[in-house]
Amino acid sequence: MKNRIINIALNYALNFVFIGILITSGVFFYYERFGAPFFLLFFCVLVFSLLPLVSYARTLIDSFISPASYRDLYVQTVDSILNLQSIDDMLRDTFDQVLDLIRVKSGLLIFYYHDKNEFNIFYQKNKRMRTIRKAKISQDNIIFRVINGPDDIIVKSKLNPSIHFERGIIEELEKLGGEIVVPVYFHDMFFGLIIAGSRTRKFSPNEIRLLKVFASKMAIMSVNSYFFNEIVKKKDLEKEYELASKVQKKFLPKPDVTVGKMQIRVFNETSSLMIREFFDVFINDASEDDVRISAYRILGDISGTSILMPGVQSLLQSYARLGFSPANVVTRLKRIVGEKNFKGEDIGLFHGSLRQNGEFLFRAEGYPAPFIYKKKKAVIRAAYRGKKEQMRAVKMEPGDILLICCDPFSGVLSANMEHYGGIVARNISVPLGKVSGALAKDLSEKIKDADRDRLLILIRMEEPA
Repeated sequence: MKNRIINIALNYALNFVFIGILITSGVFFYYERFGAPFFLLFFCVLVFSLLPLVSYARTLIDSFISPASYRDLYVQTVDSILNLQSIDDMLRDTFDQVLDLIRVKSGLLIFYYHDKNEFNIFYQKNKRMRTIRKAKISQDNIIFRVINGPDDIIVKSKLNPSIHFERGIIEELEKLGGEIVVPVYFHDMFFGLIIAGSRTRKFSPNEIRLLKVFASKMAIMSVNSYFFNEIVKKKDLEKEYELASKVQKKFLPKPDVTVGKMQIRVFNETSSLMIREFFDVFINDASEDDVRISAYRILGDISGTSILMPGVQSLLQSYARLGFSPANVVTRLKRIVGEKNFKGEDIGLFHGSLRQNGEFLFRAEGYPAPFIYKKKKAVIRAAYRGKKEQMRAVKMEPGDILLICCDPFSGVLSANMEHYGGIVARNISVPLGKVSGALAKDLSEKIKDADRDRLLILIRMEEPA
């Protein structure tokens, strides 16, 4: 209230001085009997020359006596928040206003950024402001050791220099030129310290309360700013992922392919915007009777698959069209992956060659081996997988179904082959796409890792009409 009265009184006094100068000038011109044109010209010059001085004087008064009340501080703080370019601007500007309000000429705001794991120091002394970024702060400092919560406020005048521990705190505050230390906390999360400089009179309870309120609001604002930035980053990342997903899907073939007597149906479901399980089905032009089928995944949850996996697809197709066998294709691709070092991650690969006579040559390395459903026996069994650097063959007969699936599906299917053999047997006369859907639905319900993408490729050799 005192600040408000002083602010209003000084502004009124300035207005009276301005009006007094105008009245005095008018009386002087009246008695000197200046002509009207000259009087008007001189009066305009006088007014327009005084107005900038009056405006400057009001700004000067507001800089010393403003904010006039806690309410004004709140309004100015809200205004600065609405117009701030960064959280640093808000911290610095509001900190300066608080120091002005409590009539302190120097102070430190030591602020800790949890997302960057670094300190910034906002420093003011005699109206001169400075920001020290990435400041080196020792966690063993005695002030940090005595601060354990938002209520641990240190007032130097209340410390006893005869006590060794408190004398150490006094010496540290004298080095910093501080009289009071107010911690900045959000619940139990530490954000920094407000150190207000010394002055002739003691801090009043209202002033200490103001610093404490400012500290709590500052912490809340910082947390809100952090989460807001995270939301913005997440939205931007989602947009990038959505674009990447569209790019990825352009590289994926159609899920329904029929080549001669061979039907191929693919179930591919991703758990996020980023595709992790990739597949490829294409007719190899290097041979009259060769359909290539691939499944692959980076063995690790890393980003960038939208760039890496289409490159893998291109290499696979290139080697296949050069006439290389599935074993040679996988060997060459694994060597390139090792040389290029895909962010330290390996890649799981399955590559096979399908012919119209039912012969399926494949190589699986770091990827599950296929299963085969034998129609005559109405059972599912594991297709034989050879050792590393070897290629194996599976001979399909009319009505048989080959199943290529990702890790989660493979684990569930291998543990319940009799159950899934029954599902296939019950759906043997329906289109292959429906068989794929029935299997994928049952497998999805049983896998524990819901964050994994799902891939199931079924190949059926048609029976003679």
